[in-house]
Amino acid sequence: MVYQLPLAPAGLTITADNHFLMSVSREERPQNRIIEVGKGGTSRPFPTTDISQASSGQPLLLDAVEGMQIDKAGIVWMLDNGRRSEYPPKVVAWDTAKHKLHRVYHMAFPAVLPGSLLDDLAVDPEAPFVYISDPAAGADAALVVLDLTTGLAHRVLQGHPSVVPVAGLELTIDGHKVETRRLDGTVADPQGGVSALTLDKKGEWLYFAPVRSLKLYRVRTEHLRDVNMLPEKLAGLVEEYSAKPVSDGMSMDSKGNIYVSDLASKGIGVIAAGKKDYRILAAEPRLLWPAGLCFGADGWLYFYTNTARTRPMPRPPLTAGTPLDASGINMNYLFRLETPVSGRVGD
Repeated sequence: MVYQLPLAPAGLTITADNHFLMSVSREERPQNRIIEVGKGGTSRPFPTTDISQASSGQPLLLDAVEGMQIDKAGIVWMLDNGRRSEYPPKVVAWDTAKHKLHRVYHMAFPAVLPGSLLDDLAVDPEAPFVYISDPAAGADAALVVLDLTTGLAHRVLQGHPSVVPVAGLELTIDGHKVETRRLDGTVADPQGGVSALTLDKKGEWLYFAPVRSLKLYRVRTEHLRDVNMLPEKLAGLVEEYSAKPVSDGMSMDSKGNIYVSDLASKGIGVIAAGKKDYRILAAEPRLLWPAGLCFGADGWLYFYTNTARTRPMPRPPLTAGTPLDASGINMNYLFRLETPVSGRVGD
């Protein structure tokens, strides 16, 4: 365990000097949308106080940041789905070297739908493209491909088995079914569509899967980028890669091993390259809803827990003064795990 976190995170990336950039879940209604944690645990709003706190009168505001990734040029890519205040979704790129805005990409129909809930992004290391997951309402889940050259985005694989949740597949933790309670007291089944994304080191393959699925899929990025490809042809090019647990976090090392969160086992597992077999690497009671897997500059694999995902609705926000229960499970944590091979920093 690296840090205790009083508020539930929603995204994580790590800079070349091993500073942690963590977005805070919109369900916590945080004052700061993103926090930078430096050496010794010092923290500050990121990228600036006004932007992070959505101060009145600012031309650029962050609302509900989910996926985050830093690229080799030091650009931090932030996926803001806008669902805290019902703003249009956008991708914000911030240059950490020059300490200024790099670019904003606004997302609109038909790339995103009224019910879209953009969740994660993967920045292509070689081509000017970003790939985005949209679990939406479940049946209309899809991937979104953003062309950084033109600023245009297109929606692909909507409703395909590789992105929609598996009907009837339940998630249980400690013998209890994870479900969402609406404000009126009725219980809803979480949709669990496509969430975490990861790319191989050359950006040739995108790996993805629904949270509520026991399969991991992949497709060549060159096919995703082809705006002229017919939907049925692209669907036929998706490959079933391996088995996986119900999961909400994923990262790949430089040798092609894929690390995934294991929600039911409260752990982190690995899908070995080549054999494609799955095994658990680490598990413990505090790993409630591990997510946000990414590698640090020190070579370790970092991830956080988000206990808000296991709390029923309505979810009262956790603050620094919120008492823990006897086991301390309401607290969120930032963990690190030593892996045989490391991967791209911040991914």
